[in-house]
Amino acid sequence: MRQQTTFAVAAAVALGLTVAGCGVTVGFGQQQATRSYDVTDGVTSIETRTGSGEIEVNESERTGIHVTETLHWRGDQPRDGHAVEGDRLRMEYRCDACSVDYRIDIPRGLGVKVDSGSGTITLRALTGAVNASTGSGDIDGGGLRGRSVTASTGSGQIELRFAAPPDRVEVKSGSGDGVVRLPQGAYNVTAETGSGTRTVNVAQDSAAPRTVVVKTGSGDAKVLAS
Repeated sequence: MRQQTTFAVAAAVALGLTVAGCGVTVGFGQQQATRSYDVTDGVTSIETRTGSGEIEVNESERTGIHVTETLHWRGDQPRDGHAVEGDRLRMEYRCDACSVDYRIDIPRGLGVKVDSGSGTITLRALTGAVNASTGSGDIDGGGLRGRSVTASTGSGQIELRFAAPPDRVEVKSGSGDGVVRLPQGAYNVTAETGSGTRTVNVAQDSAAPRTVVVKTGSGDAKVLAS
């Protein structure tokens, strides 16, 4: 396991990484800065945490990881918030008066764990395992091919659309719809709602190896054929 490396700009230059950024004042003492960087280490998973902000993760036939961060803050600018720890890229800012939006482009097969206290999460064409959660905000996933996907929100809608049959899907929304769209096949389905409509129109088999769980406190629970 490699020693933890924190990517400040100077360190990134020393390592031959590409870093670009700019900053502006947007009014009422609020500052904004956008920066991007590439990570080419042997990373097999990413983990992103933000107290407030939107997270978008896209997968494609690329090599290495490209990250664009848009940081909003008041007072002192938060310190650099990303590091490679072993084979994981961790991205997190800890501050009382800031938020950060992430756009993350990754190569095939990386595991993805993303957590936003408040904000929308968007997932596109991911093939690795996914764990996505937000305290308040929607989660939207499209073209998913991962075998295991977990998504939860305290308040918001979750919709996951799969391009390949998953082994296990778990969706939980405290307030908002939970929708899973699946390719043809038989699934072991649990769909529950405290106050909403339950709709299941895929083939169901309690002995099927593929499991789908959708639970909502207030909102529709739907498991649909794509």
